[in-house]
Amino acid sequence: MQGDSSKPELSNFTKEEIREELDRILSSEMFSRSSVLSNFLKFIVEETIEGDTENLKEYTIAVSALGKADDFNPQIDAIVRIHAGRLRRLLNDYYKGPGLNNSVKIEVVKGTYVPAFRSQSVQSSNFKQEDTEKKHGLKAIELSPTPTVYSRSKLTLAVLPFRNLCPDDEYQFFVDGFGEELTRIFSAEEDIAVVAHFSSLKYASISEDIRVIGADLGVHYVITGSVKRSNKEIRVNVALIETVKGIQIWSKNYTHDLEKNDMIDIQDQIDHDVFSILSGQYGFIVRTTLGLVESDMKQDIQSFDALLWNYYAQMTHGKDDCLKSRYALEKALEKDPNNVMCLVVLGDTYLFTHSLGYPNIKDPINEAIKLIKKAIKLEPRSQYAHIIYGWANIYLGDKKASIKAFENSIKLGYSSASVDGQLGFGFACLGEYKRAQFLLHKSLDLNPYCPWWYYLGFFLVYYHLGNYTEALKYAQKIDVSEDVFLDPLLKVAAMGQLGLLLEAQLSVQRINENFSQIMNNLEATLSTFLLDKVIIEEIIQGAKKAGVNIN
Repeated sequence: MQGDSSKPELSNFTKEEIREELDRILSSEMFSRSSVLSNFLKFIVEETIEGDTENLKEYTIAVSALGKADDFNPQIDAIVRIHAGRLRRLLNDYYKGPGLNNSVKIEVVKGTYVPAFRSQSVQSSNFKQEDTEKKHGLKAIELSPTPTVYSRSKLTLAVLPFRNLCPDDEYQFFVDGFGEELTRIFSAEEDIAVVAHFSSLKYASISEDIRVIGADLGVHYVITGSVKRSNKEIRVNVALIETVKGIQIWSKNYTHDLEKNDMIDIQDQIDHDVFSILSGQYGFIVRTTLGLVESDMKQDIQSFDALLWNYYAQMTHGKDDCLKSRYALEKALEKDPNNVMCLVVLGDTYLFTHSLGYPNIKDPINEAIKLIKKAIKLEPRSQYAHIIYGWANIYLGDKKASIKAFENSIKLGYSSASVDGQLGFGFACLGEYKRAQFLLHKSLDLNPYCPWWYYLGFFLVYYHLGNYTEALKYAQKIDVSEDVFLDPLLKVAAMGQLGLLLEAQLSVQRINENFSQIMNNLEATLSTFLLDKVIIEEIIQGAKKAGVNIN
């Protein structure tokens, strides 16, 4: 994680309003119990609202906010990243509880230490249609004080017609093409239901509240955009808007030289980039939805709830989170036994909980394969099913079959940051390090928000190369539940190879105290998901050098 030195966005809030919200947080019972997290939050908020975001680096936070000595070394000590993860989780809990109705929301987004300040004012978000006619032939829509209840089926999306801001109509074909092509591309996304573009064309010439459009089309999100041009350049702005509160949650400007680029190529590049960033399990759409619905999930588990719980569990891989996710998926399949995504995700859950040594079903690998094969039979073109089938073959030790499944998945769908990251990590576990490195970098270039195991993939690449300094850097980026033995193990393995024995001692102590049973069978445990026997031996060797008790 690196500090972001870009100019902070204070939204529509004054410094005084942000400081008032900070005071409310720090005076709450949740934060009053932790002076460390309180000092952390106060420092980064004050630096940001004063425009000093260049100071928000690990070293500065450690020394100025956490009281570390001047010789603090962030390459060795991951304390700032650890506390940043704790702070994010505590803020999330605060805004689900005592801060639920606060008008300002302070967030620490993963990937940066610069806090974001967002509106949390809950305007009415459910819509009732009246019988009276509005201009343009649309029915008048009145805002109701009843909050919207999210659908428990699938996320829904519409691509609105892009606005042509060019000085003439010469590029109208180019502008119109975005709505049609993005609708087609997102229709291939398994997690999202996309409204036909024809249904949204009526908004091409109507200026309407985005919440009204969302209610009219019945969608959670809309993609909007505009096109401008000069004599030499064309500029395309694309935005993703959540429709219940009308909040813009992502936007990006694309500028291309008209003299050097073909118009169709420009459009293809932009469309692919937008899809890569927004789609997938770790794209902006799913990430935003987690925050919207997670606190409102009921015991009456539906398929959509279960999938969202799984996405959340995969960010932490805490034992309790994984067990809850498994329970939710099993309950959802009792009601909907042919739900393809739930079949695949439950199979994936059985596999990764097996690797982590968590409580599991009997014979998790073969049970996972049964679920995944059923999913592929129901939906042969499911890209995600083929990716997890590749993972199942890793657990069977069949490298050739795993590569074949991964390559089949590439043929079946569009590339996205999530797909590239999943495949990159998979190829790292297969020992295909060059291919892994390419895909992992490609994924993070598109979307720096990622689960911890992307960094495990990078660790494997650099550890294999004998670049233990770089491997340690990626091991220290990992922000994961304390239940996961791989977190301290990777750090001590790299430190052991580098001779940093003193720096490794806290992690060594944690391993010897909490994971002794896994250490007694470490080679077999690592072999469940790593097919390169050499790197397993080298990890064990590094850990032993650091002082880990391994039999």
